[in-house]
Formats: sequence, C-alpha cells, structure tokens
Amino acid sequence: MSAERVAVKRKSRRGDILRCFTAMVAERGYDEVSVRDVAEALEISKGTILHHFRSKESLLEELHSDYMRRRLAEAREFLATTEDPAEQLQLIVYQLMLAQQDDRAATVAFAREIVRFAEQDTMAEVRRMRDEYTALVTEIVRRGVRRGAFVEVDPSLTALQVFGMCNWSWTWFKPDGRRPAREIAAEFCRTLIGGLAAGAPPEPDADALAATVLAAMAAHEADEGGAAA
Repeated sequence: MSAERVAVKRKSRRGDILRCFTAMVAERGYDEVSVRDVAEALEISKGTILHHFRSKESLLEELHSDYMRRRLAEAREFLATTEDPAEQLQLIVYQLMLAQQDDRAATVAFAREIVRFAEQDTMAEVRRMRDEYTALVTEIVRRGVRRGAFVEVDPSLTALQVFGMCNWSWTWFKPDGRRPAREIAAEFCRTLIGGLAAGAPPEPDADALAATVLAAMAAHEADEGGAAA
C-alpha cells in the first residue's frame, strides 16, 4: 500500500472516531462516554484512537474546535452577501437554528458540554473562536443601532439574547417534530427584528435566508478528518 493511501486511510479513521464520539456525547453526555465505547462501536483498538487523539479530553477539544471553525467560516461567507444589519442578524438566527437540524449531533454535543469545560486550558482556542463569533454578532447589532435601523439597545446584551434563544433550543427542539428548524427560525426573526426595528419590521424571506445559510454550511461541512473544509 502506498504512503498516500495509508495517509488517506488514517485520515478517514480519524474522522470516523470524531463522528462516533460526537454522536455518543450528544446522546449520553461526556461523562457517560469512554474511549473504549468508541473503540468498540467502531471495532478498532483503543490504541488506534489514542494514535489520533491523545486522550478523551483531546477528542472533546477537537469536537469543540471543529464546531466553532465551521460556524465561523459559514458566518463569514453568508454575512458577506449583504450589508443590511437586519438581514445579517436574521442569517445568524437561521444558521444557529438550521445547525440544530442539519448538524444535530455536533450542535448538541457542543451545547451540552461547553459551559462546564469552557475555562479549561485546553479550550483556549475554542474560547478565542467563541469570542470572535460573539463579537461578530455584537457588531451587527451595534452597526444596526448606529445606522438607525435598530432602536437603541445594548448590543452585547442583544447578542446574548440571540444566543440564549437559539443555542439552548437543543433542549426542546426535535428535528422530526411538528415545526422544522427553518419555520422556527422565521418566527424567531419576526419577534427579534420586530423588537429591534426602528419602524415597520421587514418580513423575513425564509426561503432565501435558509438557502444562503445552507449553502455556506455545505461549503464548510466537516471533511473526512473531522475538520472544517
């Protein structure tokens, strides 16, 4: 077997390991998942997993890093399609809600463990990316206020409102439930932009917003190695 084929095989196995671990954490929580569980599910040795990831903690850090890299890359891409703060904020809402449906395991695994592990030294890069994403959303609101598109609000607090509204929906949202993610996102946008808009709020173009976000998600989905493309 050529060195190139060996490298491809190892890369694929790394992706399998991360995806399996992510699915298990999403279903059970970090404390209830062991390296042995992942090895048995994939029918590989623990040594194979530790060859790619030094420890269970390294797997969790990679899960969180990969998740934030993809969300940031998507946001940069779709936010570049418009300069309108209201539309940009709606795209953020759609991104966060569509991730609940179309990137379900990673979103749940990230959300259910991020608070407990956020301050660990190994999560320094994850914290940096979370801060970058928060600043990005805060600046959208700040720019909307500055331009007169939004009423006077605290941009930081409004950003936290968006995150609280969307990110914790993993606790109640069901991908196969009565209301799909894009319908919930549209409702969230109506109430959010309706409260912020200086004047009559625009009706969200649900299909266009969803299509823009889904295109960005497709462009930055996890590759076989578990990292953003």
